Amino acid sequence: MQGNLLTTVLALIFYLTSGIFGGNSSSPSLSETGNSARAQGANFPRSATVSAKQTSVRDNYQNGTTISTVNQGSRVLILDEKADWYQVQVNGDRQGWLPKWSVSLYRNPSGSIAGQKVIAGYYVENYNNDPVGYRALSENLGAINMIIPFSFQINGYGSITSTHNPKPLNLARSAGANTLALINNIQGNNFNSNSIHRMLSTPAARSRAVHGISRILVEKGYQGVNIDFENIPARDRYYLTSFFSELAAELRPRNLLVTASVPAKTYDDRSSNQAGAYDYRALAPYLDQMMIMTYDEHYSGGTAGPVASYPWVEKVINYALRYVPNNKIVVGIAAYGYDWKWGSGKALHYNGIQNLIRKYKVIPKWHPVYRVPYFSYRSWGTTHEVWYENSASTATKVQLVRKYNLRGVAVWRLGYEDPNIWSTIQRQIM
Repeated sequence: MQGNLLTTVLALIFYLTSGIFGGNSSSPSLSETGNSARAQGANFPRSATVSAKQTSVRDNYQNGTTISTVNQGSRVLILDEKADWYQVQVNGDRQGWLPKWSVSLYRNPSGSIAGQKVIAGYYVENYNNDPVGYRALSENLGAINMIIPFSFQINGYGSITSTHNPKPLNLARSAGANTLALINNIQGNNFNSNSIHRMLSTPAARSRAVHGISRILVEKGYQGVNIDFENIPARDRYYLTSFFSELAAELRPRNLLVTASVPAKTYDDRSSNQAGAYDYRALAPYLDQMMIMTYDEHYSGGTAGPVASYPWVEKVINYALRYVPNNKIVVGIAAYGYDWKWGSGKALHYNGIQNLIRKYKVIPKWHPVYRVPYFSYRSWGTTHEVWYENSASTATKVQLVRKYNLRGVAVWRLGYEDPNIWSTIQRQIM
C-alpha cells in the first residue's frame, strides 16, 4: 500500500510540474515535444525480469550510488535507456538504473499481432443470450479479429463482478480472434462517478482492482483488458494515471494487453468530467492500444448533427498524435444514429433507421463536408432530423486510419451496424 501511495504522490508532482511548464497550452512545450518524439518510438515502458543472480540498482547510470539490490527473477518496468543502462521502476515505486546485461525483456504484448490492423467489435447483450451481437459476430468472423465483451463491472472498493458469457468468446477464439475483457464502472444504468472516484483515489482499492483484473484475464483466457471508465471526476486525473501505471506493471510481465476506451478530445480541457481525467500524454506509455471513442460529437441531449463528422474525427486524431504513437491509436466507429425532435435525440441502430426510411419514404442525403448521411421527416406534425452512420461514412473513417497509419478501428457495437461495414473495413484498412 505504501508503494502505491508513493506512486500517487509522484504522479501528483508530475501533474503540478507539467502545468507549470505549459502542459495545457495550445502549442506543445519543449517537454511535450520530447515526450511526443519518444512516444513515437513506442519503446517504453517495457517489462523485464532480472536475469543476473543479483545486481545493484543505482541512482545514476554514470558512476551512480547503489540505492538497492534486486535478485534474479525480480520484475522491473523499464522507463528509459542511456548507453548500456536501463532506467527501471522496482517494486511498483522506486526508480533507478540497471545495466542492460542484467535484465531480460519480455515480449511486448502490443507486438503479439504485430503488423496486423485491429478490427475490433464491442460485444454487448441487453439481456441474457441476446442474439443480436452473436449473430453479427458469427456472420463476420472473417473480418473481425478482436472481440471486446462488455462483461465486467467494478465498484468503489475495487471488487469486480461479472456477466461473463463464454459462448461468444469460444466462437471468437475458434476463428483466432483476440479477446479483451472490458471493465466498466456502470452501476444501475449509468457510469458511476462516485464509485470510480473512490476506487481510483484509494491505493488499497486500486491494488485490489489491478490484481482482480489480472486474475480474471488469466483464469478466463483473455489476451488483455479494455478499461472503460467514464464520468470520472476531473480532479482524479493523476489517480487515473497511477491506476494505469500499476495495471501495466502487473499485466505486461504476463504478456497481457493493456488497452482503454477513452473519450475523444480536441484539446486538453482539464475541467471536463467527461474527458478531463484522461491525460493522453501521461497514459500513452502504459497503454498498448488506445481506443478513442470518436463518436457522439452530437448526442441525445444536444443539438442535431453528425454523430462523428469527418473533420471532427480527423481533428481528434491529430490531437491524439501529439502524445500517442500512431501504432497505438484505434479509432472508434459508431454503428448508430440519432433521431432528434424538440431538441432531444433518440438513439437508433441501423435497422431502426432503415425502418424510418421505408416508413416515411424519405431519400437520405449525403453531407459533402461531414461525410455522413442524414434526412428529415414529419410525424404527427413534428419535424424530425436524423443523422447516422453507415458503410459509406465508415469508409471515410477508415481512410483516416490509412492516412495516418493508425492501428485500426473498434466498432460500437456489434449488431447495431450497417452489415456492409465489415467488408468495407476489411477491404480498405490495409
